[in-house]
Amino acid sequence: MQTKGWLFHCRSGYESTLASEVSAAADSLGVHGFCRARKGDGFVIFEVLSTDVPPPPQLIFARSGSTLLTELDNLPEGKRAEHIAASLQQNLGSATPWVEYPDSPEGRPLARFCRRFSGAAKRTLEASKVIAGDPRQRLHLLFTDSSRVIISVSTDSTWPMGIPRLRIPKTAPSRSALKLEEALLRLVPGDETPSPGEYAIDLGAAPGGWSWIMRQRGAKVTAVDNGPLARQLADDPGVVHLEQDAFRYRPAQPADWLLCDVVDRPHGVAKLIHRWFEKRLCKAAVFNLKLPMREPLNTVKSCLKVVSASGVRVHAAQLYHDREEITVYARLVE
Repeated sequence: MQTKGWLFHCRSGYESTLASEVSAAADSLGVHGFCRARKGDGFVIFEVLSTDVPPPPQLIFARSGSTLLTELDNLPEGKRAEHIAASLQQNLGSATPWVEYPDSPEGRPLARFCRRFSGAAKRTLEASKVIAGDPRQRLHLLFTDSSRVIISVSTDSTWPMGIPRLRIPKTAPSRSALKLEEALLRLVPGDETPSPGEYAIDLGAAPGGWSWIMRQRGAKVTAVDNGPLARQLADDPGVVHLEQDAFRYRPAQPADWLLCDVVDRPHGVAKLIHRWFEKRLCKAAVFNLKLPMREPLNTVKSCLKVVSASGVRVHAAQLYHDREEITVYARLVE
């Protein structure tokens, strides 16, 4: 089935939220179409009805986006790769294809099949002169079951399915460290990432996963939390622990970085971050907004508007290592 449009991966359960965001983005671009989204699928398709299909927009609730080429059903066992190659134009120019599956309860059992099929897909597509090893474009083969595939291409995909395969030592204070590590990779431009010798303030730090990441990057940290820090941070001379309330704390000097993973109402956190930027108490911030059960997209947009009013640019996303939250990177506009 030939389909024009976009394909987006997302966190399972947020398909309707992403569909609303996609539709709004399409309207702003003057693109006419409709969404296909089913709760629990882990992906959303936007079918474009107009002639031209622009590149997929950058969205908060999408892990990755690609341009649809076609959808194939009833792939015969043993001949799947040949049928895929026959459906595609020659010389797509794509690099090694990514054989993907939905990150959902229904899709994860396909992981083993996709790993085994990837070699056959690469060999067949190369032999058919469909792909040519060009790293500027990626061919995505998203299997929703072993006989159905959604085929798309992208030019800026970093990780299959938008999922970074990050590893941190078991000695890290908490797995929340993965959230900040992913945020620094995905949201922060390379020339703006933390540098050795910079100064960071971590609000709601305990047990210290985010402080630990900043120390790994050479920053000095003030960790603000009434709770205890992990032993390795408590003993680290580059970390100062202040047992104070994150919302009442005021720094003695401005920081290069403000970090905040406090569990609180999203608008409360947004107003806190706004005050720090308004008073020029930090140059950049990474913070989380805990999502409400109802109207998460409208809530996020409202919070980002509050933060942006302090003269900053923002970039937000629901990261793979996030759960019921989004992560935001904000930096003062010079």
